[in-house]
Amino acid sequence: ANKENWRSRAVYKLKEIDEKYDLISSNSKILDLGSSPGGWSQYASRKHKNITITAVDLLKMENIENVNFVQSDIEDFGKNYLKNGCFDKIDLVMSDIAPNISGIDSADVAAVLHLAEVVTEIALSTLNDSGNLLIKLFQGKGTDKFLNEIRNLFRTVRIIKPKASKTNSREIYMLATNMKVNNSG
Repeated sequence: ANKENWRSRAVYKLKEIDEKYDLISSNSKILDLGSSPGGWSQYASRKHKNITITAVDLLKMENIENVNFVQSDIEDFGKNYLKNGCFDKIDLVMSDIAPNISGIDSADVAAVLHLAEVVTEIALSTLNDSGNLLIKLFQGKGTDKFLNEIRNLFRTVRIIKPKASKTNSREIYMLATNMKVNNSG
């Protein structure tokens, strides 16, 4: 990652998913929640110059060309910024956000599921009719229930374990594509 001037190793996970499912296309509008240090936004902005990316994180993120950074907790962002109708409809909401890991599996899974629910709520209010959602999850108690809820909201839900993820990691990615219009908002 350092040799190729990427901000984080996580870029390879997004790259692998994007190359397989063609998530990031020309003229896309993307919302990157939990963006810092910015690897995913950096990848998207390098792939296409004519896309619009809004990146949100509580932690400061260094500037990236074509990326509008908002320093905010994602829950506050969801409540304050989106209620004002500041955004055009989004093509892709992506989130590699993770809680501070405690090492206690049940607590870590619950924390990541809470973040996933917040990201999903924001996605449902911002995605266009055929919008897509990419979220990091941890395998564990409650994950299947969350995935079943998502299946009611999107036409296709895939579970992806990128090769770039550590093999012993409980980390997986959920790619939900083509939001069902009657469930938005």
